[in-house]
Amino acid sequence: MSPRNFEKKIKRKRVDFIVGGPPCPTFSTVGGPKINSLLKGGEATLFDDKRNFLFRDFFKYIEHFNPKGFLMENVPNFMTKYDGKIFRQTISRVRELGYHITDERVMVLNSANYGVPQKRKRMFLIGHKKGYRFEYPKITHDEKGENLSKDAKNFVDVKSAISDLPKIKDNPNKIDKMEYSKFKGLSPFQILMRKNNRSTTVRNNFCRLTNERAIKVFSHMKQGSKYDDLPKRVKDILGYRDDIFKDRLKRLSYSEPSWTVVAHLGMDGYMFIHPDEPRTISVREAARLQSFPDDFVFIGNLSETYHMVGNAVPVLMAQKLGKELMKMLKKQRA
Repeated sequence: MSPRNFEKKIKRKRVDFIVGGPPCPTFSTVGGPKINSLLKGGEATLFDDKRNFLFRDFFKYIEHFNPKGFLMENVPNFMTKYDGKIFRQTISRVRELGYHITDERVMVLNSANYGVPQKRKRMFLIGHKKGYRFEYPKITHDEKGENLSKDAKNFVDVKSAISDLPKIKDNPNKIDKMEYSKFKGLSPFQILMRKNNRSTTVRNNFCRLTNERAIKVFSHMKQGSKYDDLPKRVKDILGYRDDIFKDRLKRLSYSEPSWTVVAHLGMDGYMFIHPDEPRTISVREAARLQSFPDDFVFIGNLSETYHMVGNAVPVLMAQKLGKELMKMLKKQRA
């Protein structure tokens, strides 16, 4: 949709702030080796793939509405891919439009530093008009012994995030609504996730079906282990090629935050095996790892709901960024 048509739809000309995350398929680490080999071999250039320039549509909105500021979210590779050429074009365009850029050195934030039970790094490019100033949110959590912030708490681990959710047994891919488990000693994170859910049930607690061969393999996997850690006799149960499957089978550890939750979780669920159940994580468990509260219900089939969860900016991180953006808009610099 063009900015002009969008303006007609929202029926307002003045927009104070624009937030967006242009799709990033070519900047993701997934598929990166294939793209890089084509570039090095001279079979393609970065200009051949229009997906490299989807960010330009975002800046069409900035140019049209001329807001006081904007936030653009993307994967960290956006800054370095193709020798940083596209990132430099982006910075140049930002300045052409009359925006100042907040400290480039701290653009990449890790969601685990903001109370999210997941180590997910994302780039946040923030621009503002002269007279405004944005400050990145202060770190609230860090790895034990890291001491990034004086008052920081320890990272929220997977156990603190999902251990209170109901166990999944029958028809794992069909039962959407389940009664909360009778669980004593909820973690502060679990209390926060349940806070606004007035029901005794939790939604979206379904997952992929797991075949018998995979269940056998899962039984040999310790928490935090991956496909490469398995002995050959166990790998042979699945019959996959070592060279293409080594990173596609990983079991979460209760004692650590999760690794990055991905949008293609519905297809690559074996990258997110439950710590102590023989299955992949459910949509609700993935949502917890993204810090979505339990009263936030996802509508769609299994693949669609996994995709919605994995594509999102973690809620607690977004909340902290949003509070700083509001401070910026309310407190114009003299």
